[in-house]
Amino acid sequence: MSRANAGSGLMFSLYEQYIGEPKSNKQVYGYWLFLVGCVIGFAGVLLFVTMIPSSATDGIEVSVTARLAYTLAGAGLPIAIVGIVLLLPVRERAINATLGGLAVTGIGILGFNIAYPDNWAGYGQDYTIPVVAVYAVGLAVIAGVVVLVPFLTGKEGMLVEDEVRGLDAHPPVLVGQKNHGTLFSVFRRPGEEWTWRAVQQSAIAASVEAANSRTAAKDAVADLKSKVSNARLLEITTAAFRLYEDEQGVWRWVLLRDDGSVAAESGQRYDSRDATEDSVSFTKDQGPAAPVLDIDGAAFDVYREGDNWYWRLLDEDRSVIAKGPETYDDEPSADDAVDDVVDRIGDARVLAVDPFGVELYEDGDGWRWRLLDADDDEIAVSEPTFESRRQAEADADDVLGHVADATVVERGRAGYEVYEDDGGWRWRLLDTDDGVVAESNPEATDRSAVQTDARRMAATAEDAETFEVDDADYEIYPGSDGWHWRFVTEDRRVIADRTGGYETPEDASEAIERVREQAQEADLLEFETAAFQQYQTVAGDWRWRLIDEGGAVLADSGEAYDSKDDAGSAMATLKEKAPDADLLEIETAAFELFEDDGGDWGWRLIDEGGRLVADGADRHATKQGAREAMDFLVDHSPDADIRSVEGAAFQLYTDDADDWRWRCIHETNDVLAVAPDGHATRDEASTSVDEVRPTADSADIDVIEDVAFEVDPDRGRRWDLIDRHRETLVEGREQYEDAEAARQAIEQLRSEGGDATIFAIDEAAIRLSDMADGWRWELIDRDRTVYARSADSYDVRARAASVIDEVRSLAPEAGELDFETAGFELVREDGQWYWQLLDADETVVAGGSTGYEDRGGAVDAIDQIREMLGTASVLEIDDPTFEVHQRDGGWIWRLVDEHGDALAESAETYPTRSDARERMNTLKEHAPEGALSVAG
Repeated sequence: MSRANAGSGLMFSLYEQYIGEPKSNKQVYGYWLFLVGCVIGFAGVLLFVTMIPSSATDGIEVSVTARLAYTLAGAGLPIAIVGIVLLLPVRERAINATLGGLAVTGIGILGFNIAYPDNWAGYGQDYTIPVVAVYAVGLAVIAGVVVLVPFLTGKEGMLVEDEVRGLDAHPPVLVGQKNHGTLFSVFRRPGEEWTWRAVQQSAIAASVEAANSRTAAKDAVADLKSKVSNARLLEITTAAFRLYEDEQGVWRWVLLRDDGSVAAESGQRYDSRDATEDSVSFTKDQGPAAPVLDIDGAAFDVYREGDNWYWRLLDEDRSVIAKGPETYDDEPSADDAVDDVVDRIGDARVLAVDPFGVELYEDGDGWRWRLLDADDDEIAVSEPTFESRRQAEADADDVLGHVADATVVERGRAGYEVYEDDGGWRWRLLDTDDGVVAESNPEATDRSAVQTDARRMAATAEDAETFEVDDADYEIYPGSDGWHWRFVTEDRRVIADRTGGYETPEDASEAIERVREQAQEADLLEFETAAFQQYQTVAGDWRWRLIDEGGAVLADSGEAYDSKDDAGSAMATLKEKAPDADLLEIETAAFELFEDDGGDWGWRLIDEGGRLVADGADRHATKQGAREAMDFLVDHSPDADIRSVEGAAFQLYTDDADDWRWRCIHETNDVLAVAPDGHATRDEASTSVDEVRPTADSADIDVIEDVAFEVDPDRGRRWDLIDRHRETLVEGREQYEDAEAARQAIEQLRSEGGDATIFAIDEAAIRLSDMADGWRWELIDRDRTVYARSADSYDVRARAASVIDEVRSLAPEAGELDFETAGFELVREDGQWYWQLLDADETVVAGGSTGYEDRGGAVDAIDQIREMLGTASVLEIDDPTFEVHQRDGGWIWRLVDEHGDALAESAETYPTRSDARERMNTLKEHAPEGALSVAG
């Protein structure tokens, strides 16, 4: 029976009779579906062409006929394409996609029948576009399967796995999915009926290397078939070395046991046969006596690679836990490097700088400190040098303790700096060259007052006028209740003032003129006790009052009198009660000298009406002092200038050294600022004022409590740390791309710099760093010379710290991994132990081909190798040969050509050598005549 006969019925009979033997059921269904689809489609087209033009003019009849014609034509095309899909070598998922597309086209055809004709082609709701879109999507899915079959879903040839019926399914053993399987073969002998066989399949061999094309794979099979029949199993009675030369002229060797299995192979590739034979001779001569290099605790391994020497520190498991930072020209240099590590690492302190650290170090005859980041890059260095390490440490601790509150200022930017100085507060004004162009009044010590003065200066300096005072001048200034005046000397001492408010500056100026006039005519009234005063008011009335020696009014007339006598009579009544009071008759302005309750003396000027015209601004310890102040007003008032002071003004004056200076005066007579330096001439002082005005105007005000960051835009936004006197404490070393980067760096230092670890490197230290690939460490000295470093990176800091502790404890007592000429080394790779034979330069001469679960197994293998080497012969074979190897606890065979390149190996691992050899012989027997089948 043929495979097609799995189906039955008329369709299969007709197909087999007129078309031929079908390969599968779906091939038959595909043919008939294609035929049916074509018939339906042509019927629809024929109905449209023949019936609609000849139909009656009845619109309903035409619509029914057209609907049927469109339906048949629309259904025929997708059905035919589905038939084509079934004829192609496709998988089940492609057929499912095709049936899905057919269902979508069916929905589109149903939608057409519902919408046509009332809602079609511009009529009614017009569902033309949605219906056509649905139909087109379904048709596209079906057609897409046909187009994309060669790329996505199909596989050509007889090996395509038919997932629909399973009639064409290729056994998994032929496509590498399994090693064993059964194949049902359906065939017909010549002249006989169809029959079948069940064939047991088993994978014998597999390629060692993948081919880059189908042709290359077929060529490899052909090459194998030509060589396998002549290949023989290498039968040797004792162990033997086999030498190979590959197609590139490179030589190598393997050591075979007497059963043909590989025990060892060369550790290097050689350019000549002589070099290969030298390697074999070395292995035979030195291997039997070569010691196993055991490690007790840890050992330094000094080895050579090429022309360079290296060292590494190994633990008991031969894991590398430390290594040298560089290469060395010879073995003694590498040994010296190991000695340096042993001398330094025991007492080395672990430095984990995160994110900042402070290192104390010697600089010449003194000590300094530097700020480091987590990468050990130098961020900043202390500017002063200290006599001892303790002083440097104290300075670093003090400076970093203040960085959290440090202000950030910009070098080259004009501004005010408020700072504490000797217990008091000051401010200074800096220009764009960082020169101090103005200072606060030395007498101001309160912080808030100093800041207030700085703000006043910034607000008023731009429009402030410049003036000089010759002995003394009158100044008119605004107050909360109007205008006032004062009489001041060159050194800003106020001799007299009138704090009563005037409505306008002119009123105040007129008052000053009255003082000028009356001061020259005023008499001096002196009394030591209370006194009665008689005076005439401006209105012509007469009054009296009783004042004490301090000028306070004890009593007054309470009313006005028409004549002096009337006032005198009223006053006489009261005088009987104050018989000791003097009688003062005021007919013109008069100065009064008086003593207040505190025992200090003062003076005042009253006019003929008894009104206060001027008052001494200060009290004096003696009566003579008050008199002298009064006399100063009398002497200098006539020639004194009158000026108006609003906001602020600059006063030019000469100091005791005869230098010209200036001071900035606020309208309240407060000294806002003074010149920091004297000038030789008045013009120079005036020029200095002109330079201060624009600088002081609206400049920023910064407060420096202890230290401040000064950012310099001209030095790559590098920063220095300065103290309140602008002395550089720490000089920055790092540059930043922009102001934002500098700001972020400073903010990090302000927030975390106070916690920086302070350390000093005496002989050496171990620097632990978080690198891009993980945590690493280095053994360094104070000059940052690296003596050793970690052999690996670690995901977490704790693991790196654990390795550091291990190295510090093991390195001082570690011996040196040394041998005379040769030694066996045990290495662990991928969880298994291997051995390798090293020469005096620690070059790998030979290595084991088998791995062991534990170290003891590898040691036992070395003992077996030693026994084999004494009797091993040397072979050179020029023909393909079968070799037997151990793998994963079992046995495999491998076919190698005359160059030692593997052509094929067993597809399975066998429990015994005999089983592997038996399957190898099966390949030798059947492979030369084997058929070639390509899957895919």
